[in-house]
Amino acid sequence: MYLDHRVIAKISQILSQMTMQVMLLDSNGQVILPEDNKKELTLPEQLLQNPTQPLVYGGYTLIGTDNDQPLFLCLYGDNADVRTCAVLCAELINTFTRADMSQNSIEQTLRLVLRGEVESAELEAIAAEHNLNMNQERCVMYFHFSELDAETAMSILKNVVSDNSQDLVAEVGRHAVALIKTIDERFEFSEMEQLANALQNTFMSETSHTALIGIGDVRGKLSQLCESYEEARSAINVGRVYHRKQNVFVFRKMLLERFLSNIPEDTSNSFHHMMFNRKTARLFNDEMIHTIEKFFENSLNLSETARQLYIHRNTLVYRLDKVQRIIGLDLRAFDDAVTFKLMMLLGKSSDDRKGRI
Repeated sequence: MYLDHRVIAKISQILSQMTMQVMLLDSNGQVILPEDNKKELTLPEQLLQNPTQPLVYGGYTLIGTDNDQPLFLCLYGDNADVRTCAVLCAELINTFTRADMSQNSIEQTLRLVLRGEVESAELEAIAAEHNLNMNQERCVMYFHFSELDAETAMSILKNVVSDNSQDLVAEVGRHAVALIKTIDERFEFSEMEQLANALQNTFMSETSHTALIGIGDVRGKLSQLCESYEEARSAINVGRVYHRKQNVFVFRKMLLERFLSNIPEDTSNSFHHMMFNRKTARLFNDEMIHTIEKFFENSLNLSETARQLYIHRNTLVYRLDKVQRIIGLDLRAFDDAVTFKLMMLLGKSSDDRKGRI
């Protein structure tokens, strides 16, 4: 269950009235409250199977708020009074959160749509309630912040899109926001990347923080927005592995990277190590890798690469000749350059297959 900042603030008020130590956790064991607690606990399997029954575990009393997508309370102590308090508090939070969700606010509706949690019949009803066009070309732009909170990001984005009522914004995580952009005859999809960069500049100027931004493909139906949402998240997860210096990632432009990310890790490592191993470690030092990457960035243009590296053209040629002598690939030839690029990317694909947003 996702809780936006307003709900978290109200639950925090409830918990602040308690005299005993208490934490609120999500279904993954990550602490939601207190907000300055960054712990992640492993929830016992017995609790996950029967959330609403209080469980004493390691000197603490644990209980879930309900059986369907529960939140979990962790109270210090294991006596009867603590258990009674845990049950009452869990029921109070459950009643409060369910009442909040039943209000069907536009933002809550958008969250459900983006996660694909709305049945078609129900979707038509809530779309009519909020005057949402069921058939309209839209795409999702997903913003993930490492430090900036979603509430601040929401206020900035709402100011940017306030002059266009067809664009919608929803808080989708404690540090994540989604912009649902309407694509009409006046707006081309190619402008999405320009918009993302402009918004990035806005965040930087107003908060000194940047975001990782993913852009999903266009969908023509409201019910398909969840696909664009997942594509936008996937674009970030894949893009930050292969393009670590970038922070805007377009799903449709990352076909090769998506293909490589689906290759099994052992296969990726096997092919990568054919070229990058102990025998070639001295050749492929940081300077050589930087030279090669800059050469590829400049489409194999010797003169432009040498200019940007502040070296003589002959120095660059010497380095590329050295690579050719040792591994047999002439990076000035397109086919050899592609081969080398793929082997290098396979190493990146095996570096970071976790920590996804």
